[in-house]
Amino acid sequence: MRWTLPIISALLLAAWLLLGSAAGIFGLPLPALGPFLDPARGFWQNTGEGDRVRELNFHLANPHARGEIHFDDRGVPHIIAEDLESACFLQGYANAYDRMWQMDISTRSTEGGLAQVLGPSVKQRDLAQIRKGFREIARRAVDTMALHFPDDYRAVQAYADGVNAYLDQLRPEDYPVEYKLLGHEPLRWSPYRTALLMKGMSAGLSGHYQDAQATRTRSELGRERFDALFPERFPAESPVVPDADRPVAQSQFSLLPFANTAPAAPPEAPRPARPKTEGYSWLGLDPDNGSNNWAVGPRRSNTGAPILANDPHLQLSYPSVWYEAQITFPGCNARGVGLVGAPGLMMGFNDYVAWGETNVGHDVTDWYRIHWTDTAHTAYLLDGEEVATQFITDTLRSKGEPDEVVRTPWTVFGPVPDTEGPYAGMAMRWRAQDEPGSDVRPHTMVATFLQLMQARNYADYVEALRGYVDPAQNFIFAARDGDIAIRPNGFFPLRKSGEGRFIREGDSTRNNWQGAIPFDRRPVHYNPGRGFVSSANQETTGPNYPYYYLGRFDEYRGRYINRVLSRQPTMNQRRMKELQLDDYSLFAEELAPLLIARIDRRSLNEEGQRLLRVLSEWDYHYAGDSRGATLFHEFADRLYALTFDEFPADAGTLQPERWKWNELLRDRPDHEIFDVVATPTFRETAPMLTQRAFDEILESLEGDLPETWAVYRNAFIDHLGKIPGFGSPLITTGGARTTPRVVDDNFGGSWRMVIELGAEPRGWGALPGGASGNPGSRFYDNGFEEWEQGRYHELTRWKKPRNPIGSWIFE
Repeated sequence: MRWTLPIISALLLAAWLLLGSAAGIFGLPLPALGPFLDPARGFWQNTGEGDRVRELNFHLANPHARGEIHFDDRGVPHIIAEDLESACFLQGYANAYDRMWQMDISTRSTEGGLAQVLGPSVKQRDLAQIRKGFREIARRAVDTMALHFPDDYRAVQAYADGVNAYLDQLRPEDYPVEYKLLGHEPLRWSPYRTALLMKGMSAGLSGHYQDAQATRTRSELGRERFDALFPERFPAESPVVPDADRPVAQSQFSLLPFANTAPAAPPEAPRPARPKTEGYSWLGLDPDNGSNNWAVGPRRSNTGAPILANDPHLQLSYPSVWYEAQITFPGCNARGVGLVGAPGLMMGFNDYVAWGETNVGHDVTDWYRIHWTDTAHTAYLLDGEEVATQFITDTLRSKGEPDEVVRTPWTVFGPVPDTEGPYAGMAMRWRAQDEPGSDVRPHTMVATFLQLMQARNYADYVEALRGYVDPAQNFIFAARDGDIAIRPNGFFPLRKSGEGRFIREGDSTRNNWQGAIPFDRRPVHYNPGRGFVSSANQETTGPNYPYYYLGRFDEYRGRYINRVLSRQPTMNQRRMKELQLDDYSLFAEELAPLLIARIDRRSLNEEGQRLLRVLSEWDYHYAGDSRGATLFHEFADRLYALTFDEFPADAGTLQPERWKWNELLRDRPDHEIFDVVATPTFRETAPMLTQRAFDEILESLEGDLPETWAVYRNAFIDHLGKIPGFGSPLITTGGARTTPRVVDDNFGGSWRMVIELGAEPRGWGALPGGASGNPGSRFYDNGFEEWEQGRYHELTRWKKPRNPIGSWIFE
């Protein structure tokens, strides 16, 4: 996105003259427009490319400020450093240059610090974050790292030093435009803020739970009907790690002895000093947060070496979630993407291996009904004794208002965040509350990605994963020596069958988690006979896996991807890209024929016959110009709502999964679930509801055809702060939530990557945004058109600069 100065100059000048001294215009948390439009210090200073296109030399006092940063013609930094800590310093410097406001606001959002910038309108949101304990668990993460993992701490501190070195020379007139719009200043960076960033990632990817909804639904239906409508496993699953490829030896027990993973509890003594995405929400909790990844082995590759593909499906925003970079130091020459605010690359490749992740989707949050002894929650009953509640004290700051002290009760299970609603007075036990020490793991999650950047083989990959806790990810791997693997990995709670699905009693420590599934007992798919590994957020294992888990799993994309890979004897990088861009829906393939068969053609008029032909002739591709996709999507949504009228979305109950609904339509069309509650004297069936849903659509169209899918879907990429004019145009290409190419409003493939291993590994990628967080830079959204149209750019790795547009030398 570029500033169109000739068009806006007059408008801004007029606004300055009219409103220049007024703050908070139209109720928005904005400063006076005078400073914002000041030619010397305001908005105008954010136009152009700035230091990115300059040759600069830096002489900084920090011992890690040594190395080079060169920018290529896409604005991507290529970092060449003397050692790991220098690389972290330079990465922090580059991240701050491009994305300081994004780093700032995303960690404020996690810790409950938005009201200090945005004012009272977000106080309740901040309060919820504080009471969930994000500040405390981030502090705990830093303390654990400093005490148990000093090498990791030094890397994170070097990164923070790089961020702050950039801030030290940043003049107010050079602040990112969002600071000027909102009237605040950049935060100093620290390991604490990196910890907040990682906990925010956990919240978005492993913060899903439905304990209260499940408990209420079971109570209303009874156990037998509940189990029939809400089974835990999909019979036709195609899991990440099938049973046939698991080691035959199994534990005799579902639970092992306590694995030294400390239960969530506050410190004994005070520490020293689709929902529509909300604005300022980073990696928001979307039920479909997930991804695709797969790798083919040598015998399925046209090159005789593995090929790996990865594309994470997350909230889309400007600036982009991911930051693309090359990082080089002795023993490492890696290219990929990372999160701004933390050192390292989370997905990428080097001279020897490639790696990536998808979300596992396990439910790692349990809620406990606490038996309080008083209304002030000062004590509770545990194991037959009265236990004093511990309170964590924090401060809620709101712009223009006095500070508020927040006291959050903590139990042995965790914090008690809610004072009203279905979880009022209950304790929350969440995996991200844990920070195991060096007696349990060899390093922290930060080191997982720093080690993957330097990995040379399968053994290095396995070692890197040993320290990873949460959010659980399907870590995919391929090496130029021919190995491929995928490991669903994280500190999965040890639970008995059924535990964690419903609200649990908090009167006994026996109900707390009894540790984590040991690393060597977690599932793994290593060089399987079928010649490929894959994941798309489906069920993790086959039914014979001896440890219980639960979660939310996608059962369509994974089955389709596995079908395509099974039918393709040889894959190449072009076909890998085509599969990432595939807009075919297996869900539609399985459901649409049932819908069509249930329509009474004889009752349709000419318009109805025409509409039915739109669906009958559809090829199950969610192409941008498809009308059949729109018709099917609305048809399925209407029929689903009619079928499960007993479970409206706002009723606080569960809703059956789509695969279960499909099964009922196919096999039990006369099931009682199809009877509409509002017509007690009449018994509906699946064919009746199908006809009714079709007739409703036909009537609503009034003789017109459905809109094209792209128009109906109405997908855009908004600015992180929902600032008008800083987002994308309409996304016109194909894709939906049930297709490999996932596209929805502010949601979809946030990074696409294909890596071809071999003697000289090559990679290709597509990012929907750009390197810069500055809307006035051509590198703000220069990747959008390429990403939308399904093109890729080569992920070059420089050993020395190749015609950089700018270079920074740190001496």
